[in-house]
Amino acid sequence: MKIRSLFLVSSLALAAAAARAQDTPKVIPVVFAIGEVGWQDQKLANLIRETLSRTPSFNLMKVVTPDALVITIPGGFGRNGHEESAHYDFTAVFSRNGDKIGESLEGCTSSAPTPRAPPER
Repeated sequence: MKIRSLFLVSSLALAAAAARAQDTPKVIPVVFAIGEVGWQDQKLANLIRETLSRTPSFNLMKVVTPDALVITIPGGFGRNGHEESAHYDFTAVFSRNGDKIGESLEGCTSSAPTPRAPPER
């Protein structure tokens, strides 16, 4: 499933602003705390977690520490459509040390991967 989302851009911009404002180290500890999600939404939750883990300035952690940026999806994912063409809407909430520092309304659409032609030899 290919996800086109503003989530990464929004979260990176917000995390960078929070890091500058609070004089944190260059690598920001991040916790993606999402409760139980249905099997239809598990792919999206996994893709968000994977994207956060691949971001060089983030250290994805499982345990919340006082300096960690915590990202939650408190209302879960709103989904319209079927798995191969579903549109998702959700609100990401950002907090640090128990204090809410912002939120972002996000949306993305999934699509089936496009087959690629084999490489020419």
